Amino acid sequence: MSSPAHQRRRRRILSWIPIGIVGLICVGFIVAANLIQGSWWADDEPIASADQTSPRGMSMFTQTGVDYLTRDGFVKIEVRDGSEPADALGLPEDGTRRIEPIVPVQAILLGVDGVIDIDLVRSITLETSDGRLSAVEISTDNDGTWTGSFAEVIDVASEWGFSAEELESLRSDMERPSDDTGLQQAALSEREYNGARVTAAITVHGDEGFVTATFTIRPL
Repeated sequence: MSSPAHQRRRRRILSWIPIGIVGLICVGFIVAANLIQGSWWADDEPIASADQTSPRGMSMFTQTGVDYLTRDGFVKIEVRDGSEPADALGLPEDGTRRIEPIVPVQAILLGVDGVIDIDLVRSITLETSDGRLSAVEISTDNDGTWTGSFAEVIDVASEWGFSAEELESLRSDMERPSDDTGLQQAALSEREYNGARVTAAITVHGDEGFVTATFTIRPL
């Protein structure tokens, strides 16, 4: 059996452990704050390095590239003939890559005849084929309800030239039964806008009832 003096010493040691942990956490915060203060994350107008944007100034989809576009607030993508090859963008020659910035960003896509922009981008899926970007699928950040998601589709698709009749048909298509996976999905027919092929879709995800709006842009 330990002596009273030994027990007192043990209690004193144990009482210091939580204080020591708090001290280490505080030191960690201070170090992290100093590192951020000295990095481009803290710059009002950060300048991209060669591994953060492509030679043409388009977004790169490596980790450093995603960090930069998140801080910058914009993802910039060419969707037209003559755009940079997939490897210049940090993408595989054939395949898909999905990115999810930690905060919503604005997408700026360059078509043959103009700019296509989408606000509050939550995720981006990029598809490549034969060393070139072949499709960009964008999901927006909304409240996950039918009302919010459908309003987002109406806002973007109307700007792209889809008619009220086409949007009403999309709404009607969502009344069909869900598939074997529990998903209900309907999409607008693809059309041309600003020198790219565009479409929009809305999806209800199973029993959870979570609704997403997605927009797909492809080169002509």
